[in-house]
Amino acid sequence: MGWGDEIMAAGQARVRQGTDPRKVAVTDAAGRIRWHSAWRGNPRIATPIEAERGDVQRHMNGPGCRPYVDYARMRREFARVYPGRPFTTKVSDARLPWRFTDWRAERGEIYGRKAAPRGEVVVVEPHLKGGASPNKQWGWDRWQDLVSRVDVPWVQLGPPGTRVLDGVRHVATVSFLDACAVLSGARGAVLPEGGLHHAAAALGIPAVVIFGGRSSPANLGYQGHVNLFDPANGASPCGQTVPCAHCARALAGITPADVAQHLETLL
Repeated sequence: MGWGDEIMAAGQARVRQGTDPRKVAVTDAAGRIRWHSAWRGNPRIATPIEAERGDVQRHMNGPGCRPYVDYARMRREFARVYPGRPFTTKVSDARLPWRFTDWRAERGEIYGRKAAPRGEVVVVEPHLKGGASPNKQWGWDRWQDLVSRVDVPWVQLGPPGTRVLDGVRHVATVSFLDACAVLSGARGAVLPEGGLHHAAAALGIPAVVIFGGRSSPANLGYQGHVNLFDPANGASPCGQTVPCAHCARALAGITPADVAQHLETLL
């Protein structure tokens, strides 16, 4: 969990201020004030100093208390598999998939970046962050097939040394906010479910988002995006953290030709 979670927390702060104008102090499960670089410059979210000095509303959202995770169900399943052991979400076990609530993400906001003028580039992201579930990975060959099908000025982000798709221009970005600055000027994007797709929603960038079968746009998707989820699995993502045959089938069912068609319609 990383930038995407904190952008979603910013979305919750935006919604909360619709009924209560006070700044929102984001807390962890123990009630301690949290801070993240994703909230830099955000006028809605209280810094720890502001939270100590002023009248703020508190909102719990952090590691171990994310609103889209059904921790109670996971805790029960953990207790059956590991009787007597303290519950942790760090264990990667095929019998312990992530479980989800019916919570729905609201568009976040990103302030701490330089805005780029809107142009014609389309951002593509074939990589996942370190430690992400392998069940989010669409596959390098599919990404390469996609960019060969659509004649647009493709751009790929990432630090120097990033592996880049053939025919795609690399724009070096050394931080997530650097990537957001470039993304803010894009005509559109094709992204895996993750931090950049939450950033695209926050920045108002049209995107095709590849979900597959592990997680669902019913929780983590946005209007204005084309969210590609396993149609055979309905609204029940499997949540697996280890390689999963169901997710492999779901990702294989999302063809480069289909993604290209969705992108051309979106643009």
